[in-house]
Amino acid sequence: MSNAQKMDVDGLMKNEDFSPQLLKIYYEKFFPFLQMFRWLSYRNDPKSSSPGTQKDFFQRREFTFVLQGDIFCRYQCFKDMEEYRAKVLERQPIRMEIGAVFSHAPSKHHVLPKDVYKPLERELVFDIDMDDYDDIRTCCTGSKLCLKCWTFMKVAIQVLKRTLEEDFGFQHILFVYSGRRGVHCWVCDSEARKLSNEQRSAVAEYLTMVSSGANKCRADLKMNGCEELHPSVDEAYKICKKWFEDPNGILANQDILKNGNHLTNILEPFSADEKDKIKKFMQENSDATSLQIWKKLQDLVRLREVNEATFKQRMENKVLLKDVAIQYTYPRLDVNVSKQMNHLLKSPFVVHPKTGRVCVPIDPENVNDFDPAKVPTIGQLVEEMHDANAQHTSLKPYLHYFETKFLQELEKTATEELRQRSGVSPGVLMDF
Repeated sequence: MSNAQKMDVDGLMKNEDFSPQLLKIYYEKFFPFLQMFRWLSYRNDPKSSSPGTQKDFFQRREFTFVLQGDIFCRYQCFKDMEEYRAKVLERQPIRMEIGAVFSHAPSKHHVLPKDVYKPLERELVFDIDMDDYDDIRTCCTGSKLCLKCWTFMKVAIQVLKRTLEEDFGFQHILFVYSGRRGVHCWVCDSEARKLSNEQRSAVAEYLTMVSSGANKCRADLKMNGCEELHPSVDEAYKICKKWFEDPNGILANQDILKNGNHLTNILEPFSADEKDKIKKFMQENSDATSLQIWKKLQDLVRLREVNEATFKQRMENKVLLKDVAIQYTYPRLDVNVSKQMNHLLKSPFVVHPKTGRVCVPIDPENVNDFDPAKVPTIGQLVEEMHDANAQHTSLKPYLHYFETKFLQELEKTATEELRQRSGVSPGVLMDF
């Protein structure tokens, strides 16, 4: 049995998948310092002679190292990729977090007035953690995770991707596995990086549609007197409905309507006669699944729509079950992570010390192919290592995706933006 298969009672990796010795090898042989530098410098290479390049751009980026013993070292910064790599290898952080690009190098923050040292830009980020689904997931509890509850993360990725791309026009979006039981999202377009705190808050609120709680069963969608939902809500509902009602989706896997008080709360706005019909259906079909109970609820709502006389009543019925599907499926965001430009977020490709797993990118176009249990641990990578780099290990597909699907496309845009800022004519080669 490989290290990647050795699980303890809490679903976490045993210690042989995370140790100072393994971490040292990982940083030396696997961590993609060059690709990370290329991403976070956005073509502002300090060694470049191209016009328009901000040579100190990368140096003004804040990093935080977390050392053994939970020692936080903030305001770390590096002039180039070589210093970035050297400092990480020297200090061996068990976690690295990425912050904003400031007006001055973070190492000088203590000698500058507060109104002078300030954040200028930072990726728009989102954090989705499985803990926020604990009131509705029934397959696992605490730190445990399985493919059934990972479905919540699949929905979150697809909903966020659609909204960020279609409603806001963003193109360069990176989803990253947190290493344990969540997902981080980095929006890297220049427009997103330059959003003010107020604008970030507005985007976060726009994307917030549900609240958690043991008795919370509806998203409380409002029709506002119109016949249809807001287009963004309707598009989100289409994605949520697919995952909610899929034979391998949330209703089936979590069996929500037969666990806890969810059905009782969902039935609250139904009439006594309708509640009796559901009760009778369940008595006559004791082995009925949540999917079958849901179909019975849909039948009752369709019957309602036929019999309701007023426009208002018909509109209310249209969202009666839609907001239930959204409440139990829509992504639950930690909005505080998104609202502040200088908020720190864990770096991609670091290792989660509780699991030993690498925080790898997730391809949103192939979200069904991603299995958190198959993400490599550093113990596994060291076992697989046959060369001086990561090209022949299970980290390879994640590095390939990061390079070809994210980084190269981002650099094309960054090159064009730099060309426009510098006034260089299209077609003229620049020094990169």
